[in-house]
Amino acid sequence: MVGDQALVAEPPESRPHHDRVLCSGPRCSIRPGRFVARGLEGTNIVIRQKTWSVSLALLGALAASSGRLAHAQTYVLQTFTRQQVTDVYYSEGIGVGDLNRDGHADLVYGPYWFEGPKYEARHEIYSPKPQNREGYANHFFAWVYDVNGDGWNDILTAGFPGTPGFVYENPRAEGHSAHWSRHEVFPHVCNESPQFTNLVGDGRPELVCTLDGFFGYATIDPEKPFAAWTFHPISKKVAPVPFGHGLGVGDVNSDGRLDVLMKDGWFEQPASLDQAEIWPFHAVPFCPIGGADLFAYDVDGDGDNDVITSLAAHDFGLAWYEQMSEGGQARFRQHLIMGDRPAQNRYGIVFSELHSVNLADIDGDGLKDIVTGKTYYSHHKASPMWDAGAVVYWFRLRRTPEGVDWVPYKADGESGIGRQLVVTDINGDGLPDIASGGMKGAHVLIQHREAVDKTRWEAAQPKVAHAEVKPPVRGAEGHFDRATGRVRGAIEAEALTVVKARSGQTGTQPMAGFLAGRWSGDAQLFWSGGKPGDRLELSFDVPMSGRYEVRAAFTMARDYATVQPFLDGQPAGKPLDLYNYPDVISSGEFALAAGTLDAGTHRFALAITGANPSAAKAYMVGIDYLRLVPR
Repeated sequence: MVGDQALVAEPPESRPHHDRVLCSGPRCSIRPGRFVARGLEGTNIVIRQKTWSVSLALLGALAASSGRLAHAQTYVLQTFTRQQVTDVYYSEGIGVGDLNRDGHADLVYGPYWFEGPKYEARHEIYSPKPQNREGYANHFFAWVYDVNGDGWNDILTAGFPGTPGFVYENPRAEGHSAHWSRHEVFPHVCNESPQFTNLVGDGRPELVCTLDGFFGYATIDPEKPFAAWTFHPISKKVAPVPFGHGLGVGDVNSDGRLDVLMKDGWFEQPASLDQAEIWPFHAVPFCPIGGADLFAYDVDGDGDNDVITSLAAHDFGLAWYEQMSEGGQARFRQHLIMGDRPAQNRYGIVFSELHSVNLADIDGDGLKDIVTGKTYYSHHKASPMWDAGAVVYWFRLRRTPEGVDWVPYKADGESGIGRQLVVTDINGDGLPDIASGGMKGAHVLIQHREAVDKTRWEAAQPKVAHAEVKPPVRGAEGHFDRATGRVRGAIEAEALTVVKARSGQTGTQPMAGFLAGRWSGDAQLFWSGGKPGDRLELSFDVPMSGRYEVRAAFTMARDYATVQPFLDGQPAGKPLDLYNYPDVISSGEFALAAGTLDAGTHRFALAITGANPSAAKAYMVGIDYLRLVPR
């Protein structure tokens, strides 16, 4: 079966100028970026992403072979061929690695391993039992690694969150007709995005997960590899048990040490690893609902690492967070790649259930691309758009003079993904392929490349549907008093007198649990049940006559309304769109009106005028505070 066609490479003339490197002197040191030498009948020799020293004599030889550096342009299309290894649901994840030492990558899917390169012959690791698609599998993750160092790859597995981690010991060629010996190495693997990677630089991978409410990692004793692995907590007891979404490993602060990322921030690996030491935590609301794997990667090429993740494993959203320095402190600004409506993606793409994300250079341009898809039926019919197609997409990273662009290409429309998505060269041709396992069984998507003419190349391009995906308009940051947790001079909205609400109900809502924002006094006045045309009137007191600028802060969320503020019956500023996806955030302060206010009681009102086209039409309104600034 053949998957959907996808475009790979951008034409050379569209590459930004900062990717081109000029050389001088007897040797040329090429910095990270792209240098394309054309010659030898138009062949492109592309050097990307690493620092190389290239002899000018070599470049001269290339030029001489064709008389000059050719100017022909190469256009390449990519396709992915889908092979369904099995349609039976055994696992939420899949592993890839050479298990029989024949030089071909094999697949691990639940109780079976499938022999590469054809994946037709299968062998039992343990007794197989098809899993209930209306429930969840007892097998979630598989990693292929030579745990005991005997030269034969073993299999590390993690089951339903909160169940043990096992190593299945490779019985070597003479034992592959029998079940593999199983060793319990970890009591409870928690979090739905555990990682098995070399975190601490000791040359061996560690299992990064949570245990009993602690974030941490488990190390292997090379002298006793099948004994219980040692868990090293790096946090206080803050992790959900046994579930939790969102976990990753990457060097966030570019100090050469890998850090641990989670949905609410990141743990900085210290210079010295003391087993009793808690790693410093930096709070950043990457995905407060909890998404999938998190990555630290320099998306925009400015020299510091940004963060990439999905926003909600069983809902919508994909984003990258730009790292910036403000006042010597690192700050992260969200850039939404894909939301819950077509209008929130530049190319009109939307799908749900991004429970697994991977990062790999799919098209060979030296920049890492995002690979993800729909974790089909992940919460059965409870997830939005659960039946909208089991797609797999890769988003090509382009750095342009106008900024970062993520171009979406459908790799397949039938396989979907599970909780674990593997991107590696499966068939040994040098191109990254995709392996996935989940409710629809196990699949491999093998990449192919084809040189085409410009017309065919352009016809295969995803078309821009929305010229710009604008972030929500927000006001200025409020100045919080550290001692009180309130904005200085704020008149808390929850303390205002409700004069009249045409419909619905009002009340005080605690806001401390919404980690993506901050509210004065950790509370807001919440108005729900209203509809377009309805009006809420409040009263507040001015202690002294004078000229004031009236400011106000609100709440923004996916089901909030567009409102028109009024001051003493007159419109105060323009209508405010309080929609935001996916997080509940503070709007910051908006300057609404300026003028003379007499001492005494005044009226502040909000009228619901509608809602953002992308908003859920619940027309909710939240007011954090008013603030009077003397002029």
